Amino acid sequence: MSPNKIKTILYSFSIIGCLLCSCTNETKDIDSTSINGVTEETELANIFARDVLELYYYWNEEISGELNKLDPETNSNPIATVEAIRYHDGENLIDKWTTLTDNMEEFTNSVQGVSTTYGYTPVVYYLEENSNRLIAAVAYVSKNSPAEKAGLKRGDLIYEINGNTLTTENYMDLYYSSQITLSLAKLEDYEIKPTEELSITSVEMYENPILCDSVYSFNNKKVGYLAYSSFDLTSIPELVDICKKFKQEGVKELILDLRYNGGGYVITECALASMLAPEVNVTNKDIFEKEDYNEFFTEYYKKNDISTITRFETEYNYDDIDLNISTKDANIGLEKIYGIISGNSASASEALLSGLMPYMNVELIGKQSHGKYCTGWMLSTEDAYERVPEIIKNWGIYVMVSIYKNAKDETPCMPNGLTPDITSEDNPFETYQLGDVNEAMLKTALIKAGKVYSSSRTIKSNIPVFKKARTPQKTVFGKRIIIPSQSSMPGSE
Repeated sequence: MSPNKIKTILYSFSIIGCLLCSCTNETKDIDSTSINGVTEETELANIFARDVLELYYYWNEEISGELNKLDPETNSNPIATVEAIRYHDGENLIDKWTTLTDNMEEFTNSVQGVSTTYGYTPVVYYLEENSNRLIAAVAYVSKNSPAEKAGLKRGDLIYEINGNTLTTENYMDLYYSSQITLSLAKLEDYEIKPTEELSITSVEMYENPILCDSVYSFNNKKVGYLAYSSFDLTSIPELVDICKKFKQEGVKELILDLRYNGGGYVITECALASMLAPEVNVTNKDIFEKEDYNEFFTEYYKKNDISTITRFETEYNYDDIDLNISTKDANIGLEKIYGIISGNSASASEALLSGLMPYMNVELIGKQSHGKYCTGWMLSTEDAYERVPEIIKNWGIYVMVSIYKNAKDETPCMPNGLTPDITSEDNPFETYQLGDVNEAMLKTALIKAGKVYSSSRTIKSNIPVFKKARTPQKTVFGKRIIIPSQSSMPGSE
């Protein structure tokens, strides 16, 4: 590769930026179309998407032959085109995550846990084979949400919405409607027994990903429990407080419940890791993770003596996102972690556990995780160009830029996810809440940690097994996000 390629490409970016800025609403109507039906907005979106994929994308060489599909003169749907040309090996889709959006603000808010929501997470199942009848079990409810205020809790079963049987035709209303009436039920010998009806209205709110934290005492030791559903930025101060509490109470083993955690910000992942890893490794600033970039970025970073290694750290100061926090006094002093995982555990969840494995005993409990082994940047058009016309300012892209490795140069979740050491099944049909010592997955972890359960305890053996229906994932799912301004992105210094 030519040593001047970085300058050439970035110069071309500045030229394109000038071209973009020359296309203003004053010279061309936002709704006008060219003779082939492409609007000014989609024309510029094609240019933006192609520029980003050509320079930043981890698999940029592999998809180079398909970039011409983002033709600004002929392509009227750049969002669908980006999805179509994401890297695949034959029929096997390798990159399931790179996403172009025409509403970057909404996308960013939802990743940060802010969205219009009821504040609950239902899991939907088929009631019978060869039938469209469904039933939904509530997996968890967010604090201070409409769902919590209405009295919903984990284990509640929904069999009707708005007076109609829950089916494959209407169940998406559980997630995307603005107001809904839920008919609840209990199952007795596989028969639905109606219990109550309640109505809730969705609101725009922040859903706190810290679902539960507890400390359990047995066998002359204390075991902590943290159920965490998303690595957002807002929750970092509370995570610090929880870890300080664990440290004060003498917790030496931690059950880290990531069964519903689809990923999030690398900053949060690193901050939490610095509180969980052995203190000596944090003090020494040992390697937590490494990022492997495409050929172009690898050469650029090497030439400019920029490290692609993330080390354990205790100070996180980022004024542009109003984050200034220290984890120095919050290292718990753990000796072991029990990681609860499922198919919903992805990206930053997998990376956190993988990064800790070289330094401490990490035992995995549950089901195989999702298998998201790459990292993305959330780039707005304003991140890519110095000046951007109003017509395209709210466009952006979540683009895969690297593959992460731990200090042993291993990516344990690649390609198909982390494999549990002990199998355990999440069952939201149970009425046990997260943090209850009788909840199935937590119980498995506590037994492994040495807790003894009375054999006379009543076991719920009549919990049914239904086939799951496909349900929407939260926006954060499958995302491991480096903010461009916090990265070694060319032009960000």
